[in-house]
This record gives sequence, C-alpha cells and structure tokens, in this order.
Amino acid sequence: METVYTKYRPAHEILLEYYWYCDHRSMLEDEWRVEDEKYKNHCNNLYKQWQKAYANEERQRQNSKSARIAKKLEQMKLTDELLTKIKLTNEKVR
Repeated sequence: METVYTKYRPAHEILLEYYWYCDHRSMLEDEWRVEDEKYKNHCNNLYKQWQKAYANEERQRQNSKSARIAKKLEQMKLTDELLTKIKLTNEKVR
C-alpha cells in the first residue's frame, strides 16, 4: 500500500545537491566556452582565407588577357563615339 506522504529530506542535503548541480553547470559552461572559442577562431581563419582567395581571384580575373582586351575595345568604342559626336557638331557649326 502506498502512502501520500513524501520522504523527508533535510534542508542541508537539498542545499548540497543544489550546489553540486550549480558547480557542474558552471563547469559545463566553461567547457562550452572553450570549445566555442576554438570554433570561433577557426571560423575567423576560414573567413580571412576566403577574403584573400577571393581578392586574388578577382585580381587575376581583372588582369587576364581577355579582360584587358575588353577594356581596350570599350575604350576604342568610346573614342569612336566621341569622334562621331565631334564630327556631327563640326558639321552643324559649318
């Protein structure tokens, strides 16, 4: 037969158990912070590596032969457009 009474626990036992759990929680939290710092440092290193690689790839892409040819063609196109505009204004003045 079950009784409705709860087992008596002295206050000092409850307090000891409470402090035990608080200590373990703080140890787990400290361990987590150390692990999190490792992951954070690794993430920062990876991001720096990505920035360098991206900048290098971008620089290579801009300095490639096809990019230089495209720039020259664009300059030639702009020069040609400018010359036609000058010719048109000279013809209107006459």
